[in-house]
Amino acid sequence: MTPSPRAGKLTGRTTVRKRVDSLKPSPENPKLYDAEDGDEIDKLADSIDRIGLQHAPLVTQDNYIVSGHRRHQALQRLGRKWVTCEVLPVRRADMDPAEYLALIRECNLQRHKTVADEIREEMLDINPDDAHAELGRLRVQSVYATHANRVPMLKIEGTKKRWAIGEDKQEHVRLILEVIEGRKAYWPLTVRGVHYPLLNFDFVRGHYWPKKDEPDHGHARELRYRNDRGSYQATSELLTRLRLLGRVPWEALTDGTRPAEVWRPFDNAREFVNQEITDLFSGYWRNLIQSQPNHVEVVCEKNTIYHMVLRVTRQYQLVTTSGRGFNSIDPWHEMYERYQDSGKERLIVIMLSDYDPEGEMIPQVCGRTLRDDFGVPEHRLTIIKAGVTREQALRHALPTMAFAKESSSNRDWFVERNDGEESVWELEALDPAVMLAELEATIRGVLDMTLFNAEVDRERAESVWLEATRRRVRDLLRDVG
Repeated sequence: MTPSPRAGKLTGRTTVRKRVDSLKPSPENPKLYDAEDGDEIDKLADSIDRIGLQHAPLVTQDNYIVSGHRRHQALQRLGRKWVTCEVLPVRRADMDPAEYLALIRECNLQRHKTVADEIREEMLDINPDDAHAELGRLRVQSVYATHANRVPMLKIEGTKKRWAIGEDKQEHVRLILEVIEGRKAYWPLTVRGVHYPLLNFDFVRGHYWPKKDEPDHGHARELRYRNDRGSYQATSELLTRLRLLGRVPWEALTDGTRPAEVWRPFDNAREFVNQEITDLFSGYWRNLIQSQPNHVEVVCEKNTIYHMVLRVTRQYQLVTTSGRGFNSIDPWHEMYERYQDSGKERLIVIMLSDYDPEGEMIPQVCGRTLRDDFGVPEHRLTIIKAGVTREQALRHALPTMAFAKESSSNRDWFVERNDGEESVWELEALDPAVMLAELEATIRGVLDMTLFNAEVDRERAESVWLEATRRRVRDLLRDVG
């Protein structure tokens, strides 16, 4: 503990008239108390000038101010030559620093203090070793809060083993790396986005050794890469191993079916202000479709291609919805409300879905819901499928899954409308460049591009004014950050 002032130091004072310029501020004072700003000293000086000095400064025998630093500054500001002081029977030169700091605190108990002042005073009574030990205890308690609060924890059982990549899988590995590098412009890819391009190659993905009760026991059976579950799973497992080995970057792949929300708060307000000043007016987007006569939206069946679709729809500022198969009624209701709020003539919905019983039914459900549940007149409603279509599949020779699933409730309808044809294709079977080109061609086909380009020209002209404004305002705000 910091020692308190010796008995008698605060008693036995004498009153002496001293020259103002002979008084010396204590160097220790700023360790306890913040300096007053100029306005506060001006107010105090005005008060002394009007009604006089209410309390004499308290000083040591060697003229160091113990209490009265603000009064001393005010007297100097007024140009006063002399001041009556109370002198303590001690010399600063005879006291150790800790003892002198304690004396200053004791003599300023009446002082109006900020929270920071009070904290610095409190620090005098704290032993550094004890404080550091307590900090360590609290840190352990924080890190191991789970234990301290007795939160039930799961015990990890077993071990995770991954086999090395064998020689017979090297061709498979080489082709995976070739596909991933070839589609780098469209990262992140999905496992399906790697699987379908591999179907263009005829290769052995591995070997299977039949069990004792199976034909050809004792002889390895070649497993050629096909559009089947085994091949897809083999690619998925290899991708995991290749990423763990560092041969495929983690950012090259994504699992869009399992989103996560990551918060990015600021460490302090100053950091936020500095960023806002740096990014000032950077978020302006002119409404490029405000002059369009129709309300256009895009819907894609699955999250796995959503980030790719946004590359195109963002340019045209079209609302883009991602579903997972059949949507609930909520997305269709929200689309209806946006159409109503737009005041536009017609609602045009551009859709991307698999070419299978479900993928073909989804646009039908969209149209029926908007027409029959929400009352959009059929002559004001247009549903367009931009991909994947049967025509696209044949034109680009896409690998087929052979036939529609027997378990699908829409299978009979699908087969009947296709004259008995059961072939199906998934969206990921389309090369990303082809899929996005087909989508953009559809968008440009439904928009009035003359009106759209006129809005782009206006935005370009606005950008000059915006940049000039940004520079001017930044200069005005720079001192704030």
